[in-house]
Amino acid sequence: MEKPVSGWDAGASAPKPRAHHEFRPDINGLRALAVLSVLAFHAGLPAPGGFAGVDIFFVISGFLISRIILSERAAGDFSLFDFYGKRVKRILPALLLTLTASWIAGWFLFNPMEFRRLGGHIEASSYFSVNLWLYRQSGSAAAYFDWKSRLLPLLHLWSLSIEEQFYLVWPALLLALFKLRRLLTPATLLIFLASLAYCIVLTDINSTAAFYLLSTRAWELALGALLAQREVFSEPAPPSPLAANLLAGLGIFLMLFSIFWLLNELSPWPGYLALAPTLGCALVISAPGARISQILLGNRLAQFFGAISYPLYLWHWPLLSFAHGRYGNQLPPAVTASLLGISILLAYLTWRFAERPIAEAYRRRPAAVAATLLAGLALAGVVGNVTRQTDGLPQRYPQAVRDVYSFYVRDMARMTSDMDCVDASVKRRDSLETARARAKSFFAERNCAKPAHLEKPTIAVIGDSHALHLIFGLKDIYRDRANILLFSAVGCQPLMAKVERSEPDPEAARCQAINEEVARNIVALQPAAIVVGGYFDHFYDEDSYFPQLMKDFDLNIAALRAAGVRSPIFIMGQVPTWSPDMTDLVVAELLAGRVPSEFSHDSLQRKSFNTEARLAAHAWGENVHYISQFGKLCGDQGCRRFVGPRVPDDMIALDYGHYTSAGSLNAAKNILAPFLDPIINGASPQKPQ
Repeated sequence: MEKPVSGWDAGASAPKPRAHHEFRPDINGLRALAVLSVLAFHAGLPAPGGFAGVDIFFVISGFLISRIILSERAAGDFSLFDFYGKRVKRILPALLLTLTASWIAGWFLFNPMEFRRLGGHIEASSYFSVNLWLYRQSGSAAAYFDWKSRLLPLLHLWSLSIEEQFYLVWPALLLALFKLRRLLTPATLLIFLASLAYCIVLTDINSTAAFYLLSTRAWELALGALLAQREVFSEPAPPSPLAANLLAGLGIFLMLFSIFWLLNELSPWPGYLALAPTLGCALVISAPGARISQILLGNRLAQFFGAISYPLYLWHWPLLSFAHGRYGNQLPPAVTASLLGISILLAYLTWRFAERPIAEAYRRRPAAVAATLLAGLALAGVVGNVTRQTDGLPQRYPQAVRDVYSFYVRDMARMTSDMDCVDASVKRRDSLETARARAKSFFAERNCAKPAHLEKPTIAVIGDSHALHLIFGLKDIYRDRANILLFSAVGCQPLMAKVERSEPDPEAARCQAINEEVARNIVALQPAAIVVGGYFDHFYDEDSYFPQLMKDFDLNIAALRAAGVRSPIFIMGQVPTWSPDMTDLVVAELLAGRVPSEFSHDSLQRKSFNTEARLAAHAWGENVHYISQFGKLCGDQGCRRFVGPRVPDDMIALDYGHYTSAGSLNAAKNILAPFLDPIINGASPQKPQ
């Protein structure tokens, strides 16, 4: 019989089993349930809480690792060298294959910016800190539930990093407390309670931090460790068949209920809700031999998936992620099914032809095998570092293509240089009172509502990142004639206060508070003109996320009018959007040997046309002017990709629709200025507040 050694492990080789090392088919079945739920969630199948499978793995890891350490220490033959050697033997073969395959795929499929990011994640994998890298990058594309995270092939390694960080500190702690056995369980219980409390509190403050940090996940591993201590030291009598079935049945129900009904991407996670699947897993572990576990978790299919659970977890996500890069946010069902089948095949081949042979070799020459695998991990880290430090090895591309990517980096820095008054999206679950205090201090501390030149009129620009991308052009056009003040919040519907939503929104309080504060500042400023910019596709789409958007828009404009704001309001309409991103479209034309087209119908998102039609048809009311960007940018030849002859400098957008500096200048000069000029030229100076 082979000894399980981690939450991911199944069928790993071991010396002759001891009393506390026997293989448990029910735990192997728990691995199957966990990995299949994660696969279902990532594949978009009807398992909205499938991400909780990772939390189930954490409990399994805490139990198995603690059981191994404590039982071997009790037998007097625990060795740290042997412990870490087996971790290396178990974790690295499949991991190195995944990292290598991802790097090779990235070489062919990723542009330099994407390849640079992949290199950084490979580098972080070499010292198991992917969770920390992702947390630091979570303001861009690394928040786990953000749709952009689908483009990160190694996103899923955050959980492996947490496990390995746990393995670094946990053995030393257990060994230190072993001689003071009376303190072992109380200390573990204290870790469990402290980490759980911190997790619940931090989930409401910053759910991304709570998701990625070991300190907020340690309680799940400690829960498994408490079960191991009970088994090793207390050796409790097996529960009666009835009790075992009740415990295991309740545990299986809690896990399935969490995966299929309780949880979804909008749940405050991990937080207190993570107790449901983790306690469910703990109940199953505490009831060995339960008949219901033998049937549901011990069957041959569950044992097969349990055996390949670790390589299956590693392989499935890079395949799906690279496909998202090709097909976008939604994968065709046939593609999803094919990739899941390929994942299972790769996982089996990895288990059969990599993990098992290396495990056999480790029995004969443990030091040599461990050293070779660690050298491979170090080499992966070097390759990742070089990929990152060279900015994604742009030498792979012709000079014209490299110029496009260099322009992207340079212009993105230029367009995001004025971010003082932009509240970046953070997944907070503040109360409305707390959110209001934060919003007030945010704009006040940055002097967002203080015009620099009182002798000049003021233009207030309100909205999300699609308001921000107008600032460069407006400041260039009106630098000598007007103050340009920005009030922006990423991810928030512009100008709205409280609005009706068709589903819960974790940032509802933040957005409401920010927009209330913006309105208060507008009332105090009485600007000469108000410009509203927004990614309206996100707020007003076929799914009716904001079913009453236009009604709420009108109500909030009416509230401004009632408060004495008489300024003309200009609604900058929906921009044409592209998929793939504009940068990639231009690169594709260059690689095909074509001159990039000034106008094109290709790759335009039909959704943006529909949103434009809805907005343009709305009766906006007195002194509220809707400005159609489609009307200026699109025609019989399609929509504009370039605003001048220079490639790449005159590209209109950097990504799906955010303007370049040239695009921003074009929007300010040719779209907004005809409306703003008569007002600014005849406006009175800004009144002091």
